[in-house]
Amino acid sequence: MRHRITLAALVLACSLAPQAEAACEYPGDVKLPDGATATEADMTAASAAVRQYVAAIEAYANCLDTEFAALPAEQQTPDAKAMVNKRYNAAEDAKVATANAFNEQLRAFKAKNP
Repeated sequence: MRHRITLAALVLACSLAPQAEAACEYPGDVKLPDGATATEADMTAASAAVRQYVAAIEAYANCLDTEFAALPAEQQTPDAKAMVNKRYNAAEDAKVATANAFNEQLRAFKAKNP
């Protein structure tokens, strides 16, 4: 549920910021295996995908900062900065949620495969 709200907030934030519309590309979600039934290869691949996702989110956040800094001074309004902050926070929330979800599945995997 929280992920849907975060995604909805991100979509709204992106639609309300026309000056920042296309330069920063938000990374796609990571599909995680069910740790209770996954193989070791599945979990290894998921771990790599999560690490790549985290790096992509961090690159996205850096892009947002760079994009805002590149705006002409008259467009660097408090409202524009607030929109960048909302996009950044939504991405950070998604990153943490994905890492937490992976860790939950990893614990399930380890419980089934001691």
